[in-house]
Amino acid sequence: MRVTFVCPTPVVGAQVIQGYADELAARGHEISVVRLRERAGLRVPGWSRRGRVPSSVRVVTTARLTPDVVPDGDVVLATDASTSKLLPALSDRHGRAGQLVQSREQWEADPGLRLAVPKIATSERLAGVLNGLGVPSSAVTVVSQGLNLAVFRPPHPALPRGHRVSVLVGPDSGAATALEALERTRALLPTMEVTAFGAGRRPERLPLWIRYLRALPTYELVRQVYQRDAVHLGDAVSSAQAMACGSAVVGVRGSAVEDFAEHDRNSLLVEAGDVNTMAESLVRLMLDRDLRTRLTAGGLRTTEAMDSSDSALALEKALHSWTSVVAPQR
Repeated sequence: MRVTFVCPTPVVGAQVIQGYADELAARGHEISVVRLRERAGLRVPGWSRRGRVPSSVRVVTTARLTPDVVPDGDVVLATDASTSKLLPALSDRHGRAGQLVQSREQWEADPGLRLAVPKIATSERLAGVLNGLGVPSSAVTVVSQGLNLAVFRPPHPALPRGHRVSVLVGPDSGAATALEALERTRALLPTMEVTAFGAGRRPERLPLWIRYLRALPTYELVRQVYQRDAVHLGDAVSSAQAMACGSAVVGVRGSAVEDFAEHDRNSLLVEAGDVNTMAESLVRLMLDRDLRTRLTAGGLRTTEAMDSSDSALALEKALHSWTSVVAPQR
């Protein structure tokens, strides 16, 4: 099967897309990724599989998204609102058009999600959102987020993590609340070390006392961030990855993090915008070693069931079903 993922820059949810693409390629499919050329200040890590091993995924970088840059195939997946605008212009030679929905925020206004094409949602929660927008259940297939557990795993031997926190700085990460909570936590724990990471240049709003790492390859993200920090603040993707590497997670209720995170079982959850409770949660996790140990153990049990090979198999089955039925006229 020939599958094309069409991505913006920055590639929102890049590591999930990369995981799907690499796993499908490993299963013998011809996989292409078409992505916009990087804008000033943005850098997208190169494609890699299982750490430093090159992938067979074909990556096409372009200044403009047009039908001419999309290879012939069996399926073409838009991954956000901007790339979805390309779908009506594609022809039969490009394959069956569809959408990969990782978060509601990626899709801006509702019309893009109401396009009459089949959709992959990465959680039951997102499938419910789509149904609420009028998308029929028959058009939505849930393929849960997967993790490459050969890459995202705790360090061996275990390392002391101290008062270290990692925070994702991105469009859907809730970074503003997290940064304010970190400022308050630092007043109580001046020894706290914070590492922020993201795809672009260091944000101007980021305090100078926070270290910033830009566009790390996956294996460096694991080594320099997830395996060394005690607590993580981020979106659903980064939180799952950090959890699999042994970090404790502080997440936001009502966000995609709740697809796998449960309060006081494998994480601590706070209400959106609740800076005080987020700061209190950070302090608790760094001072209460027993609590952190219990939650990280729960997190490891949770992520053991999130193997990317299982997700790839479910995605493969869904895409095969798309190509076996007659596509509606675009």
